[in-house]
Amino acid sequence: MSLDRRKIGTTLPEFSVTIGTDALARFACAIGEHHLRAESDPVPPTYLKVIEGVGGSSRRIVDALGIDLRRMLHAKQEFEYLAPLRVGATLTVVRTVSDIFQKKEGELEFVVIETRFRDAAGTLVALSRQTLLVRTPGPAHAARS
Repeated sequence: MSLDRRKIGTTLPEFSVTIGTDALARFACAIGEHHLRAESDPVPPTYLKVIEGVGGSSRRIVDALGIDLRRMLHAKQEFEYLAPLRVGATLTVVRTVSDIFQKKEGELEFVVIETRFRDAAGTLVALSRQTLLVRTPGPAHAARS
């Protein structure tokens, strides 16, 4: 089954999240920072990944594309900060499928998901680009199984 390129542009409903000290403290501990930074410090760069998954948005994209989770890998993640993010900031998050492409004669398919983070004033403060790799079931894979 090949992914449907017509799904490029699919956008999930936006959601808002406030960066809280408790969630940030749990994240800091998980990445080995066992002390919470000062609330005025910027949040760790990869904290956006936590925000992306709020409310099951990651699963909703996978479901919208009909991806079999047994065939999917997280291939790449990029973050672009346009302003520092701090505890207490409320962000509006919009996730969009920005590209679907194939490699290895269609054996591997890639989905690029762009996430835009806007502050309370509506200013774009960060971008995230996530690439998912999906192995396509087919004769080549059946022979290896």
